[in-house]
Amino acid sequence: MARVRSVLLVDFDNIFGATGEDIVTGLPHWLLWLEDGAFSKDNRRRRLVEKRVYWNLQFDMYRPPFEAAGFTAFNCRALAKRKISAGKSSADIVMTMDAMELSMNGSKFDEMILLTTDSDFVPLVNRITAGTHRVVAAGKETDPTYETYSQHADAVIHMAALKAGFGYERARRKWYRLRSAPPDIPALSLVKERRSAFMSRVRRDLDATEAVQEGVAPELVTAAKRVREIAERLPDQPVSKSRIIKALTGMPEFVPAYHGGVKPWLGHKNYAAMMRRLAQVEPGLEVTNAGKNKVEVTWRERPKPARETGPAAEPVPEPASGLHAAPVRLTEEAGPGEAEAPAEPGERPGARA
Repeated sequence: MARVRSVLLVDFDNIFGATGEDIVTGLPHWLLWLEDGAFSKDNRRRRLVEKRVYWNLQFDMYRPPFEAAGFTAFNCRALAKRKISAGKSSADIVMTMDAMELSMNGSKFDEMILLTTDSDFVPLVNRITAGTHRVVAAGKETDPTYETYSQHADAVIHMAALKAGFGYERARRKWYRLRSAPPDIPALSLVKERRSAFMSRVRRDLDATEAVQEGVAPELVTAAKRVREIAERLPDQPVSKSRIIKALTGMPEFVPAYHGGVKPWLGHKNYAAMMRRLAQVEPGLEVTNAGKNKVEVTWRERPKPARETGPAAEPVPEPASGLHAAPVRLTEEAGPGEAEAPAEPGERPGARA
């Protein structure tokens, strides 16, 4: 079986913060771990055709071991003084530009491994997966990054698995096998995100109030909701077809091709027709033509409806002024501090008893 041709880009500042110096001392081991098929499709072995690492100036002391392992190291020092004093770098933008250049200039590779837990790279993952390349990212079990990348990348390396790779040794090949067994991946154990009791009640109430639209098949409502959940994370950015298919795959009514008597695309002619129908169910989805039988799906934030107010109160008419003002008659004697009623025409002020 041919090896997967992979490109490895390492956001060193980010991964070093999550793993410590073991990312350096265990370099030969976790590289072999990736090459032997950790998190690859069908556990196929990899051939790392390009290896690049991006870091701040303070980590340049690790250049020799990385260059000895075949990496090209980039010193991404920040230019702004306030960022330099804060220990920040420009690694994110340099790594993003390199990833886009590699994916667009016809480089011959099958898969890109973005070794970072920074969720700012999600738009980059979406752009690359919109093409023909597979993307592997990384995520922490202790925050939402693992679940976030699971919605966009083809595979996500959790930190417990990566740390186990720091001590990886290739198993001895059995005499009856052509290759040794692929690496064992530690089980994923997500730490539940902390949420207040109040917000939990709010989310529960919102879910309970979502009503199925009249005249729309339940599976279409469910599909539109799933597409909305992944699209509204990145408003105004296109969502790849592979991401949408991945989100809908768990539905028993959805298949991308005829299978077991189930019609593909939720009973529609093709993917484009299905997405146009889902856009009618969920108005926030914008579907535009991108070629023959091709569409681009984007989430557009809908403006909030204007707050309704009650009917405007009728203005109180101001009292007339001048000689034609209607007189005010008092039936009782004015008390202390009360104004005396205006005198009638021809009557002296204060003449009334």
